Amino acid sequence: MYLLGTMLIVTALAVALMAAISYTLVIRGQSGALAYGRVGVYLSLGAVVAVVLLLLLLFVARRYDIQYVNDYSSNELELPYRIASIWAGQPGSFVIWALWGLLFAPLLIGRTRQFEPYVLVTYMLVHAVLLFFMLIFNPFAPTLENGAAVVPVDGKGLNPLLHNPWMVIHPPMLFMGYALMAVPFALAVAGLWRRDYDNWATMAMPWTLAAWCFLGTALLLGGYWAYETLGWGGYWGWDPVENSSLVPWIMSTALLHCLMLQRTHGGLRKTNFVLAILTYVSVFYASYLTRSGLLSNFSVHSFVAEGLKEIMAVVLIAMLLGTLLLAAMRWRDIPVKPLSDKLLSRDSLFVLMALTLIVLAVLIGLGTSVPLISGIPGVGHQLQAWIGAAFQIDDGTLLNPQAEPLTDGRFSLTPEFYQRTTPPLTLIVILLMIFGPLLGWRDTNMRHLVRVLRVPGLVAIAATVAAILIGVRSPLHLAYVGLSVFALGTNLVMILRTLKSGPLRIGGYLAHMGFALLLLGVIGSSAYATPDERLVLEQGETQRILGYDMTFNGWKQTPDGKGVLDVTVMREGQTFAAQPQLWFNQRMGATMATPAIWGKPLQDLYVTPAEYLPANDPNAPVMGRNDPAITSGPYQITFLGFEVDRDKMQAGETFEVGAQLQVRYEGQDTTVTPKVQVEPNATELVDVPVELPGGQLIHLENIDVNRQMVALKIDGLNLPATAAKAVLTVSVKPLVKLVWLGVIVGVLGGTIASIRRALELRARLDGARQALPRGLAGLARLTGLLGIFRH
Repeated sequence: MYLLGTMLIVTALAVALMAAISYTLVIRGQSGALAYGRVGVYLSLGAVVAVVLLLLLLFVARRYDIQYVNDYSSNELELPYRIASIWAGQPGSFVIWALWGLLFAPLLIGRTRQFEPYVLVTYMLVHAVLLFFMLIFNPFAPTLENGAAVVPVDGKGLNPLLHNPWMVIHPPMLFMGYALMAVPFALAVAGLWRRDYDNWATMAMPWTLAAWCFLGTALLLGGYWAYETLGWGGYWGWDPVENSSLVPWIMSTALLHCLMLQRTHGGLRKTNFVLAILTYVSVFYASYLTRSGLLSNFSVHSFVAEGLKEIMAVVLIAMLLGTLLLAAMRWRDIPVKPLSDKLLSRDSLFVLMALTLIVLAVLIGLGTSVPLISGIPGVGHQLQAWIGAAFQIDDGTLLNPQAEPLTDGRFSLTPEFYQRTTPPLTLIVILLMIFGPLLGWRDTNMRHLVRVLRVPGLVAIAATVAAILIGVRSPLHLAYVGLSVFALGTNLVMILRTLKSGPLRIGGYLAHMGFALLLLGVIGSSAYATPDERLVLEQGETQRILGYDMTFNGWKQTPDGKGVLDVTVMREGQTFAAQPQLWFNQRMGATMATPAIWGKPLQDLYVTPAEYLPANDPNAPVMGRNDPAITSGPYQITFLGFEVDRDKMQAGETFEVGAQLQVRYEGQDTTVTPKVQVEPNATELVDVPVELPGGQLIHLENIDVNRQMVALKIDGLNLPATAAKAVLTVSVKPLVKLVWLGVIVGVLGGTIASIRRALELRARLDGARQALPRGLAGLARLTGLLGIFRH
């Protein structure tokens, strides 16, 4: 399989390069090479599809002789997760990224018309790079042990945190967004190359919108995944890896607004070229940070391997410098059209919006890059001092404590850094969203503007007063509430007006409303969530906390081997069966905890399991090797390990198994070894007790050698048993559903807008084709080899 899989990857890489070279020859005047370029595109796609199908077959067939399958799958893994394991690791993520990108490549043939060779050269070179990375991290490499190929009977399995339905959806969405971002980048390079400074922007608009939608959806799914799985009660922790995906999304938002300006009256041509380049470079930079190992000490999401660190850095620098050099060469040639000099115009507010978003992206990008920047010799300590001076702190609250043990001086920033720096910029964004949709492109009738603002403004004031009445006191939070409601109102007004012209024209306003809803949800669910309340419940006991009555019914095991705490929650006659998961994963060697969430329209009850204390009979303690000492009456007992007569066991004779116990009694430590005698073919163990200090007898009731566990019994203590207990942390998250609703509404708006722009582009291209003379129009329809590549 290694040879076949590697040959397929090499084939995909070779034909991708063939396509790029052929299209280059077309640009140089050799029109006959066009067919070879198109064949290269389709063959490259076919080879990558074959790679994916082969990899899928290996995962489904449990081929653990392949290292990648062995690392991310196992016999117990269900079929959907075995399929999802394809993109669980670094090699497979390149496969899915290249697959999405090459699936879009045929859509660029013919539809980009005279731009085709220029676009496809850049596009296929980008994907040739991805295929080269795929070859380095070969997903078909054999499983080796001490340099020799082996065939394990079972794989290592998927990380339990990834054993979640969102694993099937979230990564493909993310990489589809990444793949779509390459199209505006390639179109921008093509526009500079051809000296066609406007048509590329028209073609790039629907692609940019589609990329924005998919990347936004991926961010939503990632946030919800964290919220329902990790148990810390949040959906965005400003994790460096999550930030690295957020930056391209913010950059694409700025690009969309600037493309709108250019499409309307030709403004910001130079800005759009630079933005389109930097947006895709930020995608590659995000991939570099997460795949180089630079973030492995600062994020649980980062890949640890550093095999691509130097290569990706070279590609990233080459991509950035090469495209910016091309832009510099064309800079004086790009026509400039002045924007409106009126502050209250859509021109001015779009520019301010784009500028604010760019500053926000740069700020988050720099904060995310601190682990990289602080690793430069001599920079780390200076950077710490600068951050302390800039924020007037000296206690290190903005520095990630995980960085303390690192010898190279690197560190990352805590969420508090972003919580201090991003709110003012986001407030500017929401302020611009209030007025932007209502203004004319060049100027605005003030009387008309005031009349339109009147009703949304009154509603915003009422919402602010209501927020004060329910306890909101922070001026910043009140500003967010008032301005977000204001933005909802003005954009709703525009939707009602625009619907008369057709439903496809409301996309942008709907996206603005989604963002306003998101901000309201963020304020409510983060700033006004109740602090975590710790609750200890005995089995059968009911306690009241945060207005909810909770009863612990016991711990039980699910059919798939996981454990749940069965808790009944009641409030105002409503009942919820909360079953947060708490279990020890033997394969990962860690305790897994998943919260239970009682979702209501205005708030969520968030129940996180912290600990389960089973019913304890101090007369019969159960303990594992090197567990903390257990107290039974006057004794403190520690299990040190098993003592086995292996010679007799191997000879098939009667042998003894003892449990070495360290016993502390009245300040003195003693080692005792109660035993069981194992006779050949016997069905029961023979008890061999020993005497404890103080005269009590201790028995070895049962043993579990595999789990290194023992069950003991001490005669004569007659101590009362304790009930099983559940330790939970409970909190209430107000308005958290507005977070999910806001992203959904925003993405819906972006989807509507992308459909509209795609239809407009298609109508424009069809109109241009119909405008050709009959003979040329027929030739345009018959592109490709014998009509194979008709579009």
